[in-house]
Amino acid sequence: MKKALSLILILVMSLSLCACGSSNNTADTEETNETANIEVKGLFYLDPAENLDLSEEGLSTAQNYLLLVYDVVNNSDKNIELSTSASSITLNMNNTNSYNQISPTFGDVLGAFIENCGYSVSTKYGTLWGGSEPVRMIASFAINKNDIKDDCTAEIDFQLADDIKDNITMTAEEIQTINLPDGVFAVEDDPDAYQIARTVKSRAELCIEYLQNAVKLENEGYTIARAAAHGLAAVMFAEEGVRMSCCSAESIVGSEDLPTFNIESVSKYLPELTDKIITARDNIDIMIAELNVENPDYDKVNEAQYTAYDALVEILDYFEAE
Repeated sequence: MKKALSLILILVMSLSLCACGSSNNTADTEETNETANIEVKGLFYLDPAENLDLSEEGLSTAQNYLLLVYDVVNNSDKNIELSTSASSITLNMNNTNSYNQISPTFGDVLGAFIENCGYSVSTKYGTLWGGSEPVRMIASFAINKNDIKDDCTAEIDFQLADDIKDNITMTAEEIQTINLPDGVFAVEDDPDAYQIARTVKSRAELCIEYLQNAVKLENEGYTIARAAAHGLAAVMFAEEGVRMSCCSAESIVGSEDLPTFNIESVSKYLPELTDKIITARDNIDIMIAELNVENPDYDKVNEAQYTAYDALVEILDYFEAE
């Protein structure tokens, strides 16, 4: 009888220990889920294309950019202020060289891309509101080219806030090499469509510049040069028109790797701008057609010009408020 009771007690104690173990594992899992606020979407080494000039970026000849794209979410109810410190994201390459993220205005090419790409930068973001949707962010590093090798590792330490921390290690196989910064858009569901949509701001800026030049040239009597300026404005938003990088509105980086413009891609990611682009494009075409007739109706030309210009300014206003 005593032996039987002993066996029963042993069995009960064993079940109790199992239950306690199960409870602890569940708690650990829940805690992990609560703090899992960062998801790396991609790490990209920029090996610049021949037509991408980085000579004025402030990089030494031994350096290139490494670009990190990640999502961050505040899945608590508390509003969280993100750190403004460059050291809030650090990169350690091969357990040898350490880097802080650099300012989004570090160089002209990088700065233009960061401004146009549609991703946020943690040091400039401010408040991450409790319960908000994930925010796509980008961090940039100026690294030693020799850090990138067949067996390299990249350890990324996130200290975005007291409640948003993580440490993630990536291997060489997970680091993608790109020739233009636009290559980071590989993380998007439709990279080409997203890339086209994010060039709209630069296209609108160039379009306004060409239209203003055309007016000046017309007033000075340079008819052929005016026609050329109008032609450049027209191709900015023409279907299957000019290829453009998000790097700069000042110089078009026309790589065969970039997609040609189409309005359908803009509609997918920036539907609010579709009608404005069509309005600008159609009125530029009206101007060109009217100026090519023997006796142009200048009232019609001026009206089309003002309408196109207003639409382009509205496009820029949209990005200013983004």
